[in-house]
Amino acid sequence: MPREKQEKKSESLILKVFEYFSIKAGTEIKLSELKDKFLKNKKDKKKKDQFKEDKGYTLFYLINILEDEGLLKSTKKTIQILKPFKLTGKMSLSNRGDGFVKLTSGMEVFVPSEKTYGSITGDIVELLPIKVGKKERLEGEVLSIVKRGRELYRMKVTEIDGKYIFGKLLDITGEYKEGAISKKTLLLDIINAIKVDDVLIVKLKENSFFENHIYEVSFLRFEEGSTRDKDLNRILMKYNYNQNYPNTIPLIFPEEVNENTVEDWNKRVDLRKLWTVTIDGETAKDFDDAISIEEENSTVRFYVHIADVSYYVKQGSALDEEAYRRSTSVYLIDTVVPMLPPILSENLCSLVAGKNRLAFTVEMTGDYTGRIFSARFYKSIIQVDRRLTYEIAQKEIENGDTENPLVKLMKLAKGLKERRLANGRVELELKEVYIKTNETGDVERIEEKSRLDSHILIEELMLSANTKVAEFLRKRKAPALFRIHEPMEEEKLEKLNTFLSLYGISYQLKSIDYEEIEDALQEIKGHEVERIFHYFLLRSFMQAYYGGEVIGHWGLGFKYYCHFTSPIRRYPDLVVHRVLDSLIQGDPFPYSEEEITKMGFHTSEEERKAADAERDLQKIKSCRYIEKLGLKDFVGVVTGVKPQFVYVDLETFYVEGVIAHHHFTNEMELILPNDFSFISKKYSKTFFLGEKLELSLEKIDYEEIKIFLKPKIISKPH
Repeated sequence: MPREKQEKKSESLILKVFEYFSIKAGTEIKLSELKDKFLKNKKDKKKKDQFKEDKGYTLFYLINILEDEGLLKSTKKTIQILKPFKLTGKMSLSNRGDGFVKLTSGMEVFVPSEKTYGSITGDIVELLPIKVGKKERLEGEVLSIVKRGRELYRMKVTEIDGKYIFGKLLDITGEYKEGAISKKTLLLDIINAIKVDDVLIVKLKENSFFENHIYEVSFLRFEEGSTRDKDLNRILMKYNYNQNYPNTIPLIFPEEVNENTVEDWNKRVDLRKLWTVTIDGETAKDFDDAISIEEENSTVRFYVHIADVSYYVKQGSALDEEAYRRSTSVYLIDTVVPMLPPILSENLCSLVAGKNRLAFTVEMTGDYTGRIFSARFYKSIIQVDRRLTYEIAQKEIENGDTENPLVKLMKLAKGLKERRLANGRVELELKEVYIKTNETGDVERIEEKSRLDSHILIEELMLSANTKVAEFLRKRKAPALFRIHEPMEEEKLEKLNTFLSLYGISYQLKSIDYEEIEDALQEIKGHEVERIFHYFLLRSFMQAYYGGEVIGHWGLGFKYYCHFTSPIRRYPDLVVHRVLDSLIQGDPFPYSEEEITKMGFHTSEEERKAADAERDLQKIKSCRYIEKLGLKDFVGVVTGVKPQFVYVDLETFYVEGVIAHHHFTNEMELILPNDFSFISKKYSKTFFLGEKLELSLEKIDYEEIKIFLKPKIISKPH
């Protein structure tokens, strides 16, 4: 069947069925009646899935989608249509203006630009499915904007005429969008104060799109009028972290945790006499985890105590719904946007030293070679003896007192790590960059820090607890959120080998497995591009995510893995706590497989959003730092190439800059023979990753968040 006729058939069927379901919302219909109404012949009625034969233009294709979205419940004979019957999702716009709407099930619906109804990236929209189009993907159109993705936007004033103040909306993805505010709604003093190029903070009216990509604005204030860190405010607005908690959430809790306030006190294991410490960063306020150790002849018993957030945050409560909406705490340099209110995250749930605290404990027995013989899980009461920073713990470890429990824990952690590496894991030596700001948000310094032994100690114990919990959940086939990291794609093999060849490394990977990659890392050790190879290898990895499938964690080398150890700042951990508790208590599972699937998509998306926000603020502060230094000349190491830009790390400053393609070529873009080099016609030279360039500052663009550099004169090869 020709594509045009096929799509018309699909469009007709999809629209008619969806309209029929909308009319029948809140009722139950027989599947046989649905087939009689929409499938015209007996052959069609017998097909469970016409998709294979007719490119997906079927009744069952739509039913499956709507069932995944929780709008239908079907049996072999009936379909229950839920009410309200609305198909909603989150909009994302391309630069061309086309939309891609992510449904709650994770499915993506394509929306042509002319049918986006003025929606902006991040908006929650109501969709009307139209047809199954190219690549067997559902297409639709936006019926309405249910909720703006953001509360506030930045708008740069571009024009002021007799009736309106127009401006370009900033910090949005997709095509150019404008906002406009009627002068009728403003006081004369405000109108006179606004000038072209001013940046205003505005709020868009719901469904306010009226012509030529222009939106009505219902509120404005001057960006410069903010008393807070302007850069921080910008990121809070861009990612919609500026909203406060709803006032309806009850936040009244007892100040102290004791037997008079905790309902299940007598059912918990009392571990308050056990030596227990926390090890965290110097500025940390929320303490998720604490650790303990006891020696028993040839074995060692070690404990990982995790804050029992589930006791305070009850499933289905208003507090739980808000925590799920956020899904993660966001760490914006020296500012935290918490998943939970501070009364919980920094006080009652936090494992504060010297206080009775409720915990979920993983008690493990093993030996110093890293073997773990058994694991127990139970609710407990603990009292932390000392709150240690990583630096303080490091000093005690280096002191080497064999009677110090920290030294014993470090010995255990090294055994755990050695055993894991032997079983397979990619170990990359990457340092972290830290940005230190003062109270006004000005950058004081940017520095690179190596990981300490104390970091490794905590990491190994947390990994052990996470894997043991995941194994327990898997054995009992419990619907839970697992941490999934799929294996690196085999197609990356050729690129990795090309990199090695370009830099004179004779070793070639035969397959994507741990031993091969570890051998390659050893071969390149000490080479001038070792660090860049580590970064490229990291970028070659698949992105980790949350889901109900037990696929394992390839990067860590675990068959079973979940997140259990940070419920104060990660919602998936809270889900795992509830599921684990239901198994211990013999209660029904708290979540269905369908709920777990949807939570996996949502929490993964919020995690990526938080990472983007953190990265954006770090980039802005890096720009501020370079501007503050007042330097014009730098040495940069080429770390990446794209058709329009060359990326460089500025030596000694730990800051990334970019060089526009036109500095190397008069063409529209760079010539890229591979991922590791580019050809410059201007200099008749091929440049490679790892190459050092003498550079001068061209400009700092705070809207693009880029430090633009240009190369000094480069000698052409003879």
